[in-house]
Amino acid sequence: MIRKGAPALCAAALAFSGCIATQRDILEVEQQADELKAQVGELKKTLHTLQENQADLAVKVEQVHADLSTFNETMKDSGDRMDKLSGKMDDLQAALGQKVTALGDTLSKNQAVTQAAAQAAMKAAESAQKKAEEAESLAMTPTRLFASAKASLRQKNYDLAAQGFESYLKRNPKGATADWATYYLGETHFAKKEWDDAAKQYALVLDRWPKSGATSAARLKYATCLINLKKNLSEAKRYLESIPDDFPKSPEVQQARKLLKSLSSVK
Repeated sequence: MIRKGAPALCAAALAFSGCIATQRDILEVEQQADELKAQVGELKKTLHTLQENQADLAVKVEQVHADLSTFNETMKDSGDRMDKLSGKMDDLQAALGQKVTALGDTLSKNQAVTQAAAQAAMKAAESAQKKAEEAESLAMTPTRLFASAKASLRQKNYDLAAQGFESYLKRNPKGATADWATYYLGETHFAKKEWDDAAKQYALVLDRWPKSGATSAARLKYATCLINLKKNLSEAKRYLESIPDDFPKSPEVQQARKLLKSLSSVK
């Protein structure tokens, strides 16, 4: 059985519980509002900081622009100076090139003059030496002149030896040793491999003094010159063959046979 006051109590209980719920919601809303205010405050601070940073950045950007402008001006000035310096370097190089060319021409002329003077002095010295040697030769007796030329030949001073034998033959064309002087003059040319000149002297010996003691040697050397000149090989062969026949005991026989053997192998 329900009492008469029960509904009223229930209604009052419900009303009281509804009041409690509303107050709790209000508190939660207020709490959230406070949090939002706090967040808004933080956002304002952040925004203010960003604004300050943006202002500083703008100042820095302007400073950078100013520095770039200064740098560009400086680079332009440096470029102008480099252009001027390059121009001066070109002028200096051109002037230096002209001086070097002029110096080279002067040196070439001086060198040519020096060489000409040196050659003239050398020729004068050679001429003086030759005259002195000729004078000395004239002062010698034919015997001493022949002996001196032969000594020069042994010492392999072929030019001096040739000069001595020529002087001897000029002064004594029919001297007692003219045949040997002619032969030894051929030897001076033979030693220098002047085959034509040597052959002429050996031929003179064979023509003018066919019975000379130098004949067998002259035949051998004359034939050797023809072989070296690679001409008149048949004539060379005849002279070589004549040596064993006419001078069987001469020291030239063995060499003549060797040369004949070499000629026989030539086709």
